Parts: sequence; C-alpha cells; structure tokens
Amino acid sequence: MALKQQNHFQRLGLAEQADSSAVKVAYFRLAKLYHPDTLPQGAPPELEKLKAEVFAYIGDAYRTLSDDKSRASYLEELKSGGGGAEVDINAILQAEELFQKACILVKARKFPEAVKMLNEAIQLNAEEAEFYAWRGYARFFTATDKKAAQPEASREIQNAIKRNERCAPAHYFLGVIAKLSGDAPGSLKHFKRTVELQPDHIDAQREIRMAAQKK
Repeated sequence: MALKQQNHFQRLGLAEQADSSAVKVAYFRLAKLYHPDTLPQGAPPELEKLKAEVFAYIGDAYRTLSDDKSRASYLEELKSGGGGAEVDINAILQAEELFQKACILVKARKFPEAVKMLNEAIQLNAEEAEFYAWRGYARFFTATDKKAAQPEASREIQNAIKRNERCAPAHYFLGVIAKLSGDAPGSLKHFKRTVELQPDHIDAQREIRMAAQKK
C-alpha cells in the first residue's frame, strides 16, 4: 500500500513542529473519518479492508507522536533520512469509492460513465492494478467496433496483470474478450486461471461449464 511510504506527521496532516495536543486533535478528527465503524451497512469488503488499514496507520502515527519522548526520537530519525514520501490518504479512499461505483456501472452496462469514473480513480491512485483491468474492459464495450478495440483493451488489461499477476478480474475480462472475438481455447484458458485465483468466481465457473457442455 502506498500509505506505507508516508511519515507519521504526514499521516496526521501535521507539521513536524506539532506538539502532543495537536497530535491528539488530529488523531480524533481522522478517527471520525476513517474508523471502520463509520462504514455504511453493506459497504464492499474491499473498502472495509482499506479503511481498517488506513486507521491502523493513523493509530501507529498517534502512538509514536503523542508521547514527547518517542516523538523527539522519531524527529531525529526523520532528520537522518527516515520517513517517506507524501501520500494523500483521502485520495486513496476517494479512488476506492469511485472504483466501487464504476464496478456497479459496468455491471449495469453503463460503460462510458464507468470509463470516466475509472479515469478519475486512476488519477487519484495510479498504483492499483484492478482499476486498469476494469477500465480496459469498459473501454472494450464502449467501442462500436469491438474488433478494432480488442488490442488496446487487451493491452490495458495485460498492464493490470503485469502490476499484479493475481488480479482475477483481469484474467476473467481477457476471457470474455477472447470469447467474443471467437477465440474459444484462449477464453477457456483465462477462465480457468480466474478460478485458480478466485475459486468462488461464479461467472468464470459458468463459462467453464458451458465450454465443457459444448465438447
């Protein structure tokens, strides 16, 4: 996670001159935003996991900086080159929320709207492989000429796999595109890989069963 690269002051949105009382105020302000209990009922598990991770980083920063002695020690560590690059926690969470909405749009076959939302998500967090997989898939269905759109869509989905080989949706999307392009053996290979990575992937399981029935 990119947040690992951020130092404790940056995580709490504080200057390095902040004292323990400022640390406490910042922590409780962020806790109200990022505590996992603040998620609405039925929120996606991915968002729940992300909030829990962010909250853990905030808690770690608070524990280090709220104590005068440990804060002084940490400041010395920063001066000697410790800490990390600035990362916007809010951007990461906003990107995840946009991504979840884009997935709903893809399932509703509202592909142009999904592409727009995924573009925004990638601008906010360019490190997430799955964003590229869904965008490539949505772009394929946005195109009027599917044959012409296939190479570019496949390239973008392959880019997701390069970033994370275990990205199950990317393999599934390649399978769908291969099937629509008339490449039955290629599509089956991708669907099988999807199920290897995500055994409960219902759509990929169905595609494998249908392929077996045709034999």
